[in-house]
Amino acid sequence: MSTVSEGGIVGEFLSLKSETDADVLTMQVGDFYEFFADDAELVGEVLDLNVSQKSSHGSSYPMAGVPLSELTPYLKQLVERGYRVAVADQHETENGHTREISRVVTPGTLLETTSADAQYLAGVVRVKDGYGLAFADVTTGRFLVTAISGPDADERALTELYRFAPAEVLPGPDVRNDDSFLERVRERTDASLSVHDANAFAPGKATHRTREQFGKETLASLGLDAGEGAEVRAAGAVLSYVEETGAGVLGSMTRLQSYRADDHVELDATTQRNLELTETMHGDRNGSLFDTLDHTKTSAGRRLLKEWLQRPRRSLDLLRERQSNVAAFAESALAREEIRESLSDAYDLERLASKAASGSADAHDLLRVRDSLAVLPTVADAIENAPSLTSSPLAELAARPDRERAVALRGELAEALADDPPNTVTQGGMFRRGYDEELDEIIDQHESNLEWFDTLAGREKSRTGIAHLQVDRNKTDGYYLQVGKSETGKVPEEYEAVKTLKNSERYVTEELREREREILRLEERRGEMEYELFQRLQARVADRAELLQDVGRTLAELDVLASLAVHAVENGWVRPELAESGLDIRQGRHPVVEQTTEFVPNDVRMDDDREFLIVTGPNMSGKSTYMRQVALITLLAQVGGFVPAREARVGLVDGIFTRVGALDELAQGRSTFMVEMQELSNILHSATEDSLVILDEVGRGTATYDGISIAWAATEYLHNEVRAKTLFATHYHELTTLADHLPRVENVHVSADERDGDVTFLRTVRDGPTNRSYGIHVADLAGVPVPVVERSRDVLDKLRKEKAIEAKGGGSNDPVQAVFDLGSGEFQRTGDDASEDVDAESDGGPELDPETEAVLDELAGMEVADISPIELMSKVQEWQKRLDGA
Repeated sequence: MSTVSEGGIVGEFLSLKSETDADVLTMQVGDFYEFFADDAELVGEVLDLNVSQKSSHGSSYPMAGVPLSELTPYLKQLVERGYRVAVADQHETENGHTREISRVVTPGTLLETTSADAQYLAGVVRVKDGYGLAFADVTTGRFLVTAISGPDADERALTELYRFAPAEVLPGPDVRNDDSFLERVRERTDASLSVHDANAFAPGKATHRTREQFGKETLASLGLDAGEGAEVRAAGAVLSYVEETGAGVLGSMTRLQSYRADDHVELDATTQRNLELTETMHGDRNGSLFDTLDHTKTSAGRRLLKEWLQRPRRSLDLLRERQSNVAAFAESALAREEIRESLSDAYDLERLASKAASGSADAHDLLRVRDSLAVLPTVADAIENAPSLTSSPLAELAARPDRERAVALRGELAEALADDPPNTVTQGGMFRRGYDEELDEIIDQHESNLEWFDTLAGREKSRTGIAHLQVDRNKTDGYYLQVGKSETGKVPEEYEAVKTLKNSERYVTEELREREREILRLEERRGEMEYELFQRLQARVADRAELLQDVGRTLAELDVLASLAVHAVENGWVRPELAESGLDIRQGRHPVVEQTTEFVPNDVRMDDDREFLIVTGPNMSGKSTYMRQVALITLLAQVGGFVPAREARVGLVDGIFTRVGALDELAQGRSTFMVEMQELSNILHSATEDSLVILDEVGRGTATYDGISIAWAATEYLHNEVRAKTLFATHYHELTTLADHLPRVENVHVSADERDGDVTFLRTVRDGPTNRSYGIHVADLAGVPVPVVERSRDVLDKLRKEKAIEAKGGGSNDPVQAVFDLGSGEFQRTGDDASEDVDAESDGGPELDPETEAVLDELAGMEVADISPIELMSKVQEWQKRLDGA
């Protein structure tokens, strides 16, 4: 707390700034929030505010400010850029005023968000055998905890952080100094990292704080009764941080939910990116699975749909219940659309509950609560009136919230608030007549006095005979009688002149003063009463935060289920049969690609005797799309929705793992091959026999023999040790022979039709391996120069026939020829030195210039038949340029 000090306003600001570790302070000064000194310079640059100079005690300081009513958008901009902002409010006292820091707004405690996405604050605690994580969304009151243990605990903890995408992370004492772990948090999330008091993470203090918030019996009921678990320590620290920042939302955190990571399908950051669940590889929402499926009507529904996609479930009972609800909606078009139309009137009740709990809800927020609560009985009635919906679990879902209490609260809000209340509580007009007798009496007295003033001019004109007389009011003079100059001689002696204007004179009377004092007293009393009544009403809404959250969650779930049904009906999707294991998809399609192209459906069958499919076929033929659609169909089944197929039987998986291509991570000091190997390593360590693994090329980033060796060994390991359901697309045709030796490995290929040199990709998956990659054809399609394409065909033809290849542009009269020896896997020279290796350093070979020798050395180190076509074309073109200039 601070009062005006010897340093004046700026000194007071600097004193308050020294009390907080926030990055920026804004201090209320009358009707403005002001920034001074370095903070003013910062906000001037970041927020494009005008910066002026404030003189204080002989010094000049930068100053920038915003009106009280406009602080929120500026706070939001600062916090979204990662700044912690302290807010100091001004309070009037008998001796003037005082100022104190009322809250610190941080990325994880910002209530004023316009995004529908969840906004989590996360706590992370490391213990000997793993991690404890807590996730709190201050905008909705959701609070979840989990513990992670095992040899891969680091990676799984990072996966959970990626999945929840927190805005802010509080690392515990054993985490905050682990630079490697924190760097990976920064890589996988956009979270700000904040240091919180280490004592808040202490077992005893954290356990006490958690029990205090959620009830003494809660930890025991969730199996956390030991009280010293890492997840409880993380939860206690998060609660402490929310309280310390002054967000005021603890009242909305009414329910602690414990979950196990193995309740959900594991989707690591790489898999979510590769499958483009919520955004494309380029970071766009448009074109993602989420964007494709999103037909929701509410912001809470959109948030929940994203959560379901990022956290598919493993419970057969839960998934079958969701399926039944989607099926019911799909079969009842009229009822479904009636319900969706009603849902469009619902606001985000979970967030409104948090605003009420924090004391920041205004009258319009409470009206939104009123209108949203009215949606529940409307939706429930629509379900009851549709036989196909009534017989489904939808009826039970709609009955979960306490409908009686919801109707009662809605009734109270409808009875209390005017339909168009003022923006400021103390303006008057907030409440309906009949809500409070004392308020009605004050309003009656106020209106009676207003009527006296409204009729005063007419009465005085009649009494005095003054024609040009009017009654008005302003802030400076209050109420007054105004008489034209030509008639001032007619004014009675009880009129007291107060101001002379150019064409008139202003007067007051004693009775007028008394009436004005009464008006002001009544207005002040009305404002005080309406403020008190509103605070009590807001508190009653805050006390029912859990009810609002229940209703909001139910409406959101209905919204998501209806959205999934809409998409299923419009796109011909089917309800998959869920099973413990296996995978049998008939005429499956990619859920996103089918939206923009005429899609060729394909089958996939995997069972105990057919668990590993090696997928071969031409480049650009659809291998990657085929494998991704298998992964996405599996994921959609474990969301509880329908799938793009003619029919499907999907066995539940515990995780989906993908290795698809390699993004350029050279900026992080990691080559694409290193990234590839790290992703492969994660899969080999994390996948189980109940997982689905998608491998789109392995080993392509290194020399061919190294690559084949790695791919071969990885295939054996996945088949023999992990036993996961695996689809492996490769251009290493050597791997197809594994199907002859490993019992559960099968070959499939994407077929192509070649006639008269023209190739048509049929995009149809058939059993058996392919024998060609059609890489040169793809190079031609990609626009590689014709001479390079033609030369490539010539080289490939000679390689297939084991004929000599002449290295063009060598600068020697004697052409240099080489043959690729399939036995040794190396190029061999032909002619007089045929017995010598291209790499031989004997004196008997022809004299070659250094550039030609260099090209031949590179040829000797390459396996041309197996190198990727684009890379081969590029290399050939490079060699030609070098040899032409030699």
